[in-house]
Amino acid sequence: MRESDLLSAIASRSANLGARFPHVLTGPGDDCAVVRIGTTDCLLTVDQVIEDRHFKKGTPLDLIARKAIARSISDIAAMAGTPICALATGAFSKDFDQAHADELSAALKRWGEYWNCPLVGGDIASLPRETDPLTLTVTVLGSTHAARGPILRSGAQPGDSIYVTGKLGGSFDPATGLGKHLTFEPRLAEARALADALGPNLHAMMDLSDGLGRDASRMADASRAHFELQADLIPRNAPDWHRAASEGEDYELLFTASGHVPAAVANSAVTRIGTVSSGSGCFIIESTNSINARDLGWDHT
Repeated sequence: MRESDLLSAIASRSANLGARFPHVLTGPGDDCAVVRIGTTDCLLTVDQVIEDRHFKKGTPLDLIARKAIARSISDIAAMAGTPICALATGAFSKDFDQAHADELSAALKRWGEYWNCPLVGGDIASLPRETDPLTLTVTVLGSTHAARGPILRSGAQPGDSIYVTGKLGGSFDPATGLGKHLTFEPRLAEARALADALGPNLHAMMDLSDGLGRDASRMADASRAHFELQADLIPRNAPDWHRAASEGEDYELLFTASGHVPAAVANSAVTRIGTVSSGSGCFIIESTNSINARDLGWDHT
């Protein structure tokens, strides 16, 4: 199974979803679904963390809970939304005892409330083996930006510049399993500030979870546009641009816009890294070399 192939198939099967169900404004293929309930547009997203895939065995339960909540909150930020509430499920190995379950559930509640996103329900399951991985799934409901509305991946336009917040790479320490991937701050304030400042000139946005290269390629595909990124402009925590564009789990914002864009918003620097033009594909330019960005990042296989 290749994640990119499966996601493409799901998006293709859902292409006419809105025609059959008019309350579904945006279905699979973006950071959140956009659903109209009455006269209100709502954001819906779900994500999961699995032991030995998203965190190492032995990671403190508080950090596991934080990441589980933060990943879905980051999807809400990707659309410049505001989280409202969350649901969580937990699947525990046979030897996961009551004290640890209580500690984990308390941490999920605490981190949800930290982002003004109270945990309002969920489900628990016990797995049959001691070796089964701890798995948490978090669904978040959010509201759209009051003036700008939801910002999709598909809105990039020729002539736009491409920007990222913060710095990329270095989110995971292979030796300890710790790092920014467990402690990142979803860019809620930054996204809302961008929507406030840029309004209709903010054309497309997403959060970076699978690496700049792969995620920028997804935005280019969704927008049916050509993205060109400059390697030497990518702000990084990693030793080189290649790792910064590949390692993933940055949870910074990638966005395209026209007109003046501030050099910083809320708590983050903003860096211009490329341009949008007519065509297709996403490429990183290093000196005279053009590298296909689609191959840089994570694809669950």
